[in-house]
Amino acid sequence: MTRGTITAMVGALAALGLAACDDPFAILPATRENRVDTLELFAANGTPLERPSGYIIALNSNELTRGVVRLGLDPPPILNAPPFDFLYRINATDGPQFVPFAAVTPPDRNQSSAGRAGLQGSTETFDEIDEAQQVGYIVDKPTNLRAGQVLFARSSLPNGCFLGIPYYAKIEVLAFDASARSVKFRILANTNCGYRGLLPGLPKR
Repeated sequence: MTRGTITAMVGALAALGLAACDDPFAILPATRENRVDTLELFAANGTPLERPSGYIIALNSNELTRGVVRLGLDPPPILNAPPFDFLYRINATDGPQFVPFAAVTPPDRNQSSAGRAGLQGSTETFDEIDEAQQVGYIVDKPTNLRAGQVLFARSSLPNGCFLGIPYYAKIEVLAFDASARSVKFRILANTNCGYRGLLPGLPKR
């Protein structure tokens, strides 16, 4: 390989690097490792305000809260963001439910559903899921829960992602405590902007 060829290759690589830096929509390298958290939420109806009833995917990286929020007490992490992505409640007829924000506070009918938090069921097991679904989320209705159920979850917007796209998570319902009016579940949320990988560790996609 000649000196001229090496110089040309270096120049080409440098040009590619500069082009990536100049692209405001380029996906940056992932910096937050995905992890599985086991959490508990208390029903928004019939439990004290001090007990967390809501969950915000964008707050999953918070070491103290792991994403759980107390409704009416914990402010949204992002200006103009909803106070939760989904909450837990016990319906008198249908029993335990996760409820997206838009099902509690319906938005303007002309507003797109793309920026709303949502849930959808999965036929795969929690451990089998390696990537989030992008479409098919239920944003305006509660999701009835049962032990062992596996769900995909999508965050609200804004959420802090500079690309203006949602974060994603997978959930497995573990158990209910009737006396405490609570649900235990495990969740893995990917809060790397532009990534949908849902396996533990640093996501590659």
